[in-house]
Amino acid sequence: MRKEHIDYFFELFEKCSIPKLFSEVRPSENEKPLINPDYDDNLVHNPDTIYSVFFIPDYLKPSLKNDRFVIKKVDQFFKGYAIFLEGFANADAYIKHRFRSNAKAIRRRVKRLESCFQISYKTYYGSIEEDEYAFFMDSLEKMLIRRFEQRNDVSQSLLRWDHYKKMYFSLINEKKASMFVAFEGDQPIIVSLNHHFQNRLFSAISSYDIDYSKFSLGSVEIYKKLDWLIENNHKSYEMGMGDLSYKREWCNHIYNFEHQIIYPKKSVVGFVKGNIECLKVKLKEFVFKVAYVRYKKYKAKRKENPVIPTDEYQVSAIEEALYDKDLKIVDYNTKEYSPLRRIVFDFLYTSIDNVNNVRVLEVSEKEKSYLIVGSAKMQKVVFNS
Repeated sequence: MRKEHIDYFFELFEKCSIPKLFSEVRPSENEKPLINPDYDDNLVHNPDTIYSVFFIPDYLKPSLKNDRFVIKKVDQFFKGYAIFLEGFANADAYIKHRFRSNAKAIRRRVKRLESCFQISYKTYYGSIEEDEYAFFMDSLEKMLIRRFEQRNDVSQSLLRWDHYKKMYFSLINEKKASMFVAFEGDQPIIVSLNHHFQNRLFSAISSYDIDYSKFSLGSVEIYKKLDWLIENNHKSYEMGMGDLSYKREWCNHIYNFEHQIIYPKKSVVGFVKGNIECLKVKLKEFVFKVAYVRYKKYKAKRKENPVIPTDEYQVSAIEEALYDKDLKIVDYNTKEYSPLRRIVFDFLYTSIDNVNNVRVLEVSEKEKSYLIVGSAKMQKVVFNS
């Protein structure tokens, strides 16, 4: 008797399909069951397989059509995180409910970004041109590389980047996936790839330009996507597994995953192999539980400071803009002066100025000292030799 492993979460959200074994999916909300158009009756009436089905969310549980199987259930260690959108008119309504007195701080982050830069947003869902798709994917790849180098970590997405690059173009045009992009002018500063299943979005791969990190672009991304989801009648924003602080802050549904071992009821071989599989799953979950704390400590030790740590330069307090008007203007967007870019954006955030009002002046090339000058304030930066 053969055994088949099924990643149920992956099947739903990344393949946009229900495994053929199950006749329907039962949402936990007050909804009708989701009927499986690919249901294969032969798999149920002629059982010859043990199924090990894992990562089943508690609010999207599958249903078997008859009683010819035994189903053993094991709670999984990792939890899932989702935002249920029913009852909320827009993102503001959700953050007011979720963050209460701190809701103003979320809105302030968005307004601060939009006041300092020329920001626009677009969600590509059902239509994207090949050339713009290639441009956005290249931008996302560069963002991921920089961000994970900064964290001294490895991006699992980058390890399969060629696969993802080929996959998402058709999925977006088929409305099985979407791409959210935030622009500063015509340049992407946030790119997010998402899957869609039955009006539920799963946020799969996201990154942002780390030079804008002062502006909390992660929160901006979630806020703007929530608005789009509610406007487009989506039921939930799924963030998947992984215990991260931003998920705990944003999500109103923290749920358990379930692992189901399914085997034929009248088969001795199925009984033996099914119970062996069940023991293996329980042991695996126990190991995850024991090892997780040590793993988190190990990951924390590997993380280092950003690429340009603050001890490599000194920044003066922001003061009134009085300076020599003959100093040379430099372009912080060029490769030569790129270490200044994040410092300029940090200045914009603190001084609440617009990027069009800011210039960078070179005080001394030899001493590597510069002035960041805004409409009313300025700041001096000196790099260590």
